[in-house]
Amino acid sequence: MNHTYFFMGGLARSGSTLLTAILNQNPNIYVSEQSPVCDLTYKLNVLFEENTFYKACPNVDVRTNVVRSLIDNYYYNRPEPIIIDKFRSWGTQYNLSMIQALYTEDAKIICPVRDIIEIFASNLVLIKKNKTKSYIDRMLEERDIDLSDENRCEFIFDGTDGGLKHQFLALEQCMNKEKRECFHLIEYNDLVDNPQEVLYDLYDFLNIGRYQHNYDSIKYEVKSRDAVYYGMPGLHDVRESISKTSVNPEDIVPPSIIKKYRDIEFWRDD
Repeated sequence: MNHTYFFMGGLARSGSTLLTAILNQNPNIYVSEQSPVCDLTYKLNVLFEENTFYKACPNVDVRTNVVRSLIDNYYYNRPEPIIIDKFRSWGTQYNLSMIQALYTEDAKIICPVRDIIEIFASNLVLIKKNKTKSYIDRMLEERDIDLSDENRCEFIFDGTDGGLKHQFLALEQCMNKEKRECFHLIEYNDLVDNPQEVLYDLYDFLNIGRYQHNYDSIKYEVKSRDAVYYGMPGLHDVRESISKTSVNPEDIVPPSIIKKYRDIEFWRDD
């Protein structure tokens, strides 16, 4: 089946799972879980570059076709005509150029975003709520770092795989005047407060027909490894109806972290 591909990047804990659950109500759309397609495509390209036999007899057309076919093979059994592949780092300059070179020149990347302080708060609530040890605390202990909320927040921002800092930089590098039209930002609070308006704007950005979603019967039935891998059960839970239950960040995020990271949301400077 010939699929139309779009992509989802953005920031962790910014509503991407909620957005996925809503979009997957549309029978013409499939939004993946966090997908390995981006990493696999990059690594396959590297294998070609490093392979002795290919370097001896290079064939750019064959290489391009092989790499391009990876995403089609990954989604070969999906009946939906529209695929949205989700991966946090799709927005980097390299990955954006990879999309345009391999999949479509008209690249469209959906980017859920949120106040960084609210993201810290969301993580801290889950860490304190669960009895299992989170991957954040495990990583800090491995580095012999005190399990304070300050250190947890710093790790969330600049920890494994670059953390939020990497995701911020990926957006900041590409969201210039030349590339801005490739990105559609969705603020978490806008999605919660005005879901229909946000979804209609998204459909217009993707240039596909609008769909009437049910915001009072949302289901997300993907079996996540939140408890095993992240040590944070509920990390990707989605409530059946949209409601705002977030705590006041100032009640849980340390003042030093709030002072350091307040108002760093560069995308609001336009």
